[in-house]
Amino acid sequence: MSWRHAILVVLVGMSSAWGADVRGVTVVAPPDPSPRERLAAAELVRYVYLRTGHLPAAGAASGKGPTIILRRDSAGLGPQQYALKTEGGSVAITGGDDLGLLYGAYRYCERLGVRFYLHGDVIPDERLTALPVVNETGKPLFKLRGLNPWGSHPFGMDAWGTDDYKAVFTQMAKMRMNFLGIHCYQEGRPYAEPTVWLGTRGDFGPRGEVTFSYPSRYYNTLIKGAWGPILPGTTGNFRYGGAQLFADDAWAPGVMRGLCPIPATTDDCHTVFNRMAVQLREAFGFARGLGVKTCLGTETPLTMPKALRERFKRQGRNATDEDAVREVYEGMFRRIAASHHLDYFWLWTPESWNYAGNKPEQYHNVVRDVTLAQEALKASGASFTLATCGWVLGPQHDRAAFDVDLPKGVPMGAISRQYGHARIDPAFGMIRERETWAIPWLESDEKHGLAAMQPFVGRVRRDAADALANGSAGLMGLHWRTEIIAPNIAALAAAAWDQQGWNPSAGDRAVPLAAGQQRYLPCDDFYADWAVANFGSRAGPAIGRVFAAMDGLLPMSVAGGCPSGALKADPRPWDQVMPAYACVEDFARLRPGIEGPGNLDRFDFWLNTLRYHRSLHEMRCALGAYDALLSEKKTDAALEAYRGLVALYGETYRLLLSTVNSPGGLACVVNLENHAKFRPFIIDEPAQRLARAMGRPLPEDIASSETYQGRPRLVVPTVRTLHARGEEVQLQVMALDRKPLASLALFWRPFGGDGFEKVDATWVARSVYRVHFPKATTDYEYHLVGVTADGERLVWPPTAPTMNQTVVVLEGGAQP
Repeated sequence: MSWRHAILVVLVGMSSAWGADVRGVTVVAPPDPSPRERLAAAELVRYVYLRTGHLPAAGAASGKGPTIILRRDSAGLGPQQYALKTEGGSVAITGGDDLGLLYGAYRYCERLGVRFYLHGDVIPDERLTALPVVNETGKPLFKLRGLNPWGSHPFGMDAWGTDDYKAVFTQMAKMRMNFLGIHCYQEGRPYAEPTVWLGTRGDFGPRGEVTFSYPSRYYNTLIKGAWGPILPGTTGNFRYGGAQLFADDAWAPGVMRGLCPIPATTDDCHTVFNRMAVQLREAFGFARGLGVKTCLGTETPLTMPKALRERFKRQGRNATDEDAVREVYEGMFRRIAASHHLDYFWLWTPESWNYAGNKPEQYHNVVRDVTLAQEALKASGASFTLATCGWVLGPQHDRAAFDVDLPKGVPMGAISRQYGHARIDPAFGMIRERETWAIPWLESDEKHGLAAMQPFVGRVRRDAADALANGSAGLMGLHWRTEIIAPNIAALAAAAWDQQGWNPSAGDRAVPLAAGQQRYLPCDDFYADWAVANFGSRAGPAIGRVFAAMDGLLPMSVAGGCPSGALKADPRPWDQVMPAYACVEDFARLRPGIEGPGNLDRFDFWLNTLRYHRSLHEMRCALGAYDALLSEKKTDAALEAYRGLVALYGETYRLLLSTVNSPGGLACVVNLENHAKFRPFIIDEPAQRLARAMGRPLPEDIASSETYQGRPRLVVPTVRTLHARGEEVQLQVMALDRKPLASLALFWRPFGGDGFEKVDATWVARSVYRVHFPKATTDYEYHLVGVTADGERLVWPPTAPTMNQTVVVLEGGAQP
C-alpha cells in the first residue's frame, strides 16, 4: 500500500475502512519475546490506550474483543520488513526480524492516527471508536535511514545531554529511522570538540577514562561563537523574561557544566572528555537496543592537537609521519571501543573543497590518511566500520574518485553542496559496487538562517527521489533544530520507506534531475495528512492547503549569514513587504475551527511561529525607516521610530517565548540576545547612535523590559517516552510568568489507574524546576500542574488529565 493510500484510509474513516470495536483489545506478543518484541507489544498497548481511552490487555487472546497479534516470519519477510493485515476480528503484525516487528508496531500506530516527530508524538484529540482495517507490507527503500545533527553554535546537538539523545533515538525508532551520524571538529579547524578524543593507546583506562587530553568544548553562552558573530554573554542579562528559561548564566551542555567557557586545567580537560564518554556510553547503548546505528568522525587529513604535536616532537618524531598518524588513529579507535558502542567512524573531506576546490596533493593526502586509518582500525580490533563523508563526495577532478582509490568495504557519503541549496551530487549514480550515503540538508545555516522557519517538504522529497534513483544505500538528513522543522524530518523518514504517489520515477536508477529542472516534488498529500493529525479533521484540510502553498516559498525573514541569518536593515516600507506574508493571516483565520486542547496548542505553536518569522522581517523594515530618519537628522522622528522598534522587538520576543518547547527553541532565544546582528544590532547600536545625535541619553521609558510579556506557561524542553527499569530520570521544567509560581507538581499513575500520586517539583534557579521521576516498575502516565501567584492553573500537557504524557518502562533497556 502506498503512503498516499494509507493517508486516505486514516483520514476518510469510512465504515468500510474500520473494523473491530476498540473495547476489550488484547495485544499478544510472540512466544519468548526478545526485548524489542516486548517493546513492540508495550507500545501497541500505549498507543491503543491513548487513541481509544480503553486500556488493552496484554497476554493470551481472550476472545472477548479484537486481538492484535505480533508474529515472526523470517521466511516470508526480510530484516526490517513487516506486514500488517486484518484477519476477521484480529490484526496480525508480522516482522521479518524483531526490528521489523517493532517497525510494524509503530506503523500500525500511525494507522491508528498517531504521528511521530523528532521532538515528540502527536496524539489527535479525537478518540477512535474502531480499529482500522489494514493490509500493507513495509520494506525500506534504503538500508540506512536517519539524521546528521550538527552543533558548533547555539543550535543543535551541542546542547544535547543524555536525555536529549535518548529522546531523539526513541523518536527515530518510531519513525523507522536507524542511523545517526555526528561530525566532530578538530583543534584548529576551528576548535576541538569532545565528541572524539585524539591520543595514543596508553593514554586512557579500561573504560576510556583519559589520562592525557587537551582543551575541548561545545558552544556555551560564555564563549564567542566560531561561526558568525555570536558574542559571549550571560543569560541573566536576557530581556523580556528570556533569562527565566536558564538556571545558570552559562547556558551549556552537561559535559561543560562548571567548566565554561573552556576547561582551564589539565584535570578539567580530562573531565570534559570523560563526561562525554559516559554520555555516549549511555546514549549509544540505548540506541543499539532500538536498532539505531551510530557514527562519529573527524575531518581528514587528521589534525593533531598541539599537545600531541609537542609530545611527538619531544620524542624526536614528526606528528605528520605515517607511523605517528597510524598510532594516533589506533589510539582513538581503541579508546572508542573501551568507552562506548559505535557502528561507524567516518572521515570527512575538508569543507574548503566545497567552495575552493582541491589540489592533487590534497586529494593524495586524504587517500593516504584514510588508508592509515583503515590499517589502524584493523590493528585496534575495534568492531565498527570505516566510512567517508564530507562537504563533497570526492575531489573536483572526479567526484566519484574515492570509488577507485579506496577499499570497497568503505561506504562513501556526502552532504549536499552549497549549504543545502544544491541537488544531491549526480556522481552518486556513478558508484555501483559500494555503499553510498546521500545527506541532503533539512535546513540551512547560511542563506536562510536558523533563526527563522524553513518549510521544505517538497525539496526533501526531491532529494529523497534523487537518492533513490542514484542507488544510494543511505538517506540521512542534516539538521540542527527539531520541532520547527518537524515536517521536513517527517517527510524524509516517510520517503525512506515509500515514494509511490508523489515520485513519478520511483524505482528508476537513472539520474532524474537535469540541469535547471525544478528541485521540488508535490507535497499536498503530506501536508493534508500532517494538518489533520495535528489540528483535527474540521480545520485540517484547509490548514494543509495553506502550508502546502507556502512550502519552499515562504519569504526569507532574515538576511543571510551563518548560522542564523541577520537583522539587516530593509529600506522598503513594511506596507510594501507585508503582502508577501499573507499566508500568516490566512492561517490565523482558521483558528476558530480548531477543536480540542491538544489541537489548539499545536495550532498556536505554528501561528506564533509564523508571526515570529514575519516579525523578524518587520523589525528589519522598522530599522530601515529609523536609519533613514536618523541620516536625515530628524532626531525627534527618529526617537519615535526607535520607540516603535523597541516595542516591536518586545513583541517578537513574546512570540518567540510562546513557542519555546525544545532545545532548538532555547537556542533561538540565545541567538536573539547574543548574535551581534540581532539584539545588539537592532536595539543597542541604534540607541547609541541616537543618543549621540541627540546629545543626551534616551528617555528611561524607552528601554527594553526585563519582564516577561506573555501568558503564563510551562515549558518541558526534553520529553522522553521510554525509560529503562530502575533508571534515574529527572524532568526539567521552566515556568514562564511575571511572578514565581505558587506551586508546581507532577501527578502520575500506572496506565489507566484510578488515582494519581503527587511528586512536588524542586526549584533550581530563576524559573527552572526539576522533578525526580519515581523508579517505576510499570508503564505510567503523568502530567504537571502549576499554580501561578495569581491563582491561575497551568497544566502540561494541555490534554491532561484526560490524555496524559505516557512512559513505557523498558526491561533491560531494550538491549538486543
